[in-house]
Formats: sequence, structure tokens, C-alpha cells
Amino acid sequence: MTANPYWTEDGKAKNLALLTSTERSAMLETLRTTEAQEWLQRYRLKEKQVGKQQAQAWWEGVKLDIKKRRGQAGVVTLTTEMNRVKNEICSKS
Repeated sequence: MTANPYWTEDGKAKNLALLTSTERSAMLETLRTTEAQEWLQRYRLKEKQVGKQQAQAWWEGVKLDIKKRRGQAGVVTLTTEMNRVKNEICSKS
């Protein structure tokens, strides 16, 4: 466990405003990476369940939903991070 006084026992920040900009940046990066990993897992599962073509159609729908909530920049950020995570996984194999 970290010795940071701004963190609670379960590892969640008590108040994001109390974190330094470096800590907030690290937290945001962790959230982005975790989200990208989860979407990759969901896509692979969907691909196994319904096939590649239907999985791609499903993913296009997901990206449209994300675009409605976060805008095009949100979709680009997510897909870029997903590609980075995927390349990182492939390079380890």
C-alpha cells in the first residue's frame, strides 16, 4: 500500500482535488489503459461468440455510442490506447 495520505485503505482517492497533477495524470493513464484492456477483451469475446464480421459491426455501434457521449476525440483516444495495448501484448508474446 502506498504511503500517500490522500489515499484510503481500498486504494481510492479521498478527493481528486487533493492529488498533485502528477498523481492525477497517473490515475487518468491507468483508467485509460484499463478501459482499453477491457474493450479488447469484450471484442475478442464477441468475436468468438458471433464471428469476426458481426463483431466488427458490433464494435462500430459501440464506437458510435462512445462518440455520442465523449465526442470524436474520445473515440480516437480509446482506439489509440487499444492499439497501444494490443501492440504491447503482441510484443511480449
